[in-house]
Amino acid sequence: MLPSYTVRESHKAKHVSLKVSVAGSLEVVVPQGYDQTAIPAILQRKQRWINRVTQQVETRHALIGSEPADKLPAQLCLRAIEQAWQIEYCPTQLPGIRAIEQADLSLTLFGQTLDQHACSEALRQWVLGKARKHLLPWLRTVSQELELPFETASVRGQKTRWGSCSSRKTISLNCKLLFLPSELVRYVLIHELCHTVHLNHSAAFWALVAHYEPNYQQLDASLRDARYHVPLWMET
Repeated sequence: MLPSYTVRESHKAKHVSLKVSVAGSLEVVVPQGYDQTAIPAILQRKQRWINRVTQQVETRHALIGSEPADKLPAQLCLRAIEQAWQIEYCPTQLPGIRAIEQADLSLTLFGQTLDQHACSEALRQWVLGKARKHLLPWLRTVSQELELPFETASVRGQKTRWGSCSSRKTISLNCKLLFLPSELVRYVLIHELCHTVHLNHSAAFWALVAHYEPNYQQLDASLRDARYHVPLWMET
């Protein structure tokens, strides 16, 4: 029996690709105008791969742990900066959601807290602000340490990439980096800073990365599974 799946048309896609999310759901990405009646045959051919990856997702969730996507968190573990925030929800008649930080690493959400979507969005915006406060200075520090300058930097909530660097030496970082261990975050910063010299993944690029981080291969391998550190409500 074929697994359930969703279809997304992409103007960038040149061929059909399959993606299994951190929650274990299967997405089929197709070029615009693609004949979707051909999808079941593709899934049939890829059944073993789908089963294997889905099993990997389930195993990693069992090892790392994750809260259901539809459950609001009671705690936020920001591993990158070694902070664990306790979350409280205080329903009021005020419209919207306000997130107020307390000195003891507690975060209280006031307002329409019975609206889970609104709470999740407020928490995502809070994480984004926290990431800008911590990741941008961290990037500047590593840049000065390695003597690899960049022009500008920003923090966003990218869906897949941990970071990127443009030809103008503009670096963009993913706010979800805050959920990763600090050594992986530092590796991402080094990786993107090296792109200011080599805007590719050539041998010269990896040699430069190795110069600044000799353990880059192990870190890069760990980064492939790092999205399992990110809570599911951040992916919504």
